[in-house]
Amino acid sequence: MAKAFPKRNYALRRPVGAKHDEPERRGSKVAPDATWAAPTAWEGQAAWYDQLHGDDGDDFYARLILPSVIERLRAKRGERILDLCCGQGVCGRALAALGVDTVGIDASPTLIAAATARAGKRERYVVGDCRDVAGVLAAEKIFGAFDHATLVMALQDLDPIGPVLAGCAAAIKPGGRVVIALTHPCFRIPRRSSWGWDDEQGLQYRRMDGYLSPLAAPIKTHPGRPADAAHTTSFHRPLSAYLNACGDAGLAVIGADELCSHRRGTKGPRFGAEDRAAKEFPVFLVIAAVRR
Repeated sequence: MAKAFPKRNYALRRPVGAKHDEPERRGSKVAPDATWAAPTAWEGQAAWYDQLHGDDGDDFYARLILPSVIERLRAKRGERILDLCCGQGVCGRALAALGVDTVGIDASPTLIAAATARAGKRERYVVGDCRDVAGVLAAEKIFGAFDHATLVMALQDLDPIGPVLAGCAAAIKPGGRVVIALTHPCFRIPRRSSWGWDDEQGLQYRRMDGYLSPLAAPIKTHPGRPADAAHTTSFHRPLSAYLNACGDAGLAVIGADELCSHRRGTKGPRFGAEDRAAKEFPVFLVIAAVRR
């Protein structure tokens, strides 16, 4: 039986909460980007994220994402976990509270500094490019295979994903688990999905304007500030792309969780329909895989 998730709120490396229950803005098409997102893409936003989320962080992370990741990981006390794209150490702190040792890698020096400042004796955080896991671990003199690995709320921000998953698989023991959490690729598509209302049926529905085609979409850091151009890039790809990438890396998918939002708006005449829709369309996907 899995151990109880510690009753604590954890900080988040990216703003998954603010707009997830609101319609996305649909604008002009953004051409797919086949190049790797800059390894330090989050460095320019790192100080703001750390100040915003601090130690407590987003309720999506604490109530939905981390409990699912920890349940799927099934790490035992004393095991060693590799946390890729660890940001400010959210997952590492949660695992450390359960007696699990972690090594986190992230390309942002500011986020790694924030993680290290909060780290306990079971946590270590290093700056590095998750395209080259083996090179980072060798440079930091971190030896030995890991029991399991995590990649939490980051894979949709990276392109390509093949080198990341291959390096992750190579770093863990045969039979070790890799748990991936990401925005749901079927229902949370930037610029291609939105909420709609059917007056005749009295139903809230999810509108999808595209799915199979890959997309690179700029995500504004401060959407309420038109003059602020700060942004990161989110890469949409269909579910099959993630499953095939896992297979190519030698990772066999053994389970998944589709997580629905617990958030609700102000009660009104449409509340019942909104509640039903929120329970039908998941906002996050957690994939568990095993190294063959």
